Amino acid sequence: FCVMGGTALASGRGEILERISPMPDCYFVVCKPEFSISTPELFKKLDCAPLRHHPDTAGILQALENGELREVCMRMYNVFEDVDDRRMRTVCEIKSSLLDYGALGAIMTGTGSAVFGVFSEEKQARAAHAALKDNYKFCCVSEPVAKLL
Repeated sequence: FCVMGGTALASGRGEILERISPMPDCYFVVCKPEFSISTPELFKKLDCAPLRHHPDTAGILQALENGELREVCMRMYNVFEDVDDRRMRTVCEIKSSLLDYGALGAIMTGTGSAVFGVFSEEKQARAAHAALKDNYKFCCVSEPVAKLL
């Protein structure tokens, strides 16, 4: 995925990649707290967790096709955030902070523990980064990667 670049839909165990419409212009702020979360451990806990929502993949694909960043962000969801784990409090705190700084949406990456927020304006993303960078082990601003291959 990282070598291919561009926007893709992953399926299977993440090894099947399908190119999709590109992400609209935006900025990401990624924050990773000091801790990591074990993927096998989280999958075990997910089996016991009542899932509240699922990501709206079809809606995200349509929003990407239409170039509607806000609509993409409204449909993002990570089911692993439903897991009962004390570390999810920190994930929620990061998400709340990113949203407070103007992110259109914020979710945990995969099984975590990194969290990213999507911003339409670079100035807002840089302000969020400046405010959060001293609180987390890793914090950066990035943009979508254009198609490489």
